[in-house]
Amino acid sequence: MAEYVYIQNYNKKGTMGISHLVFDQIAEIATNEVAGATVSQREKSLYSLFKPVQCTIRNGMVTVKISVKVNPRTNVKEVAREVQENVATQLNLMTELIPFNISVEVIDVG
Repeated sequence: MAEYVYIQNYNKKGTMGISHLVFDQIAEIATNEVAGATVSQREKSLYSLFKPVQCTIRNGMVTVKISVKVNPRTNVKEVAREVQENVATQLNLMTELIPFNISVEVIDVG
């Protein structure tokens, strides 16, 4: 059963419910939009607990942890910064929540 975050929209005329899984998907798509970065996909096994994108929502604040693979011909620092900016922008536009902590972990260059 999906858990939802209920958000009062900016004009205070209603609330919207967003599944926790939607936050992960928005962050993953926003990461893949950045040139030189892709969300890391480790080998899938039956008991794998690895999640490349993890979003936690508490008191209207979002904490995002993303594991990425970076192209070797790019500047890792710039790509990580662009991922942070794009994820923050997309989450803010689509959910009206302001993310306050976006961690990008580069786990592979290649």
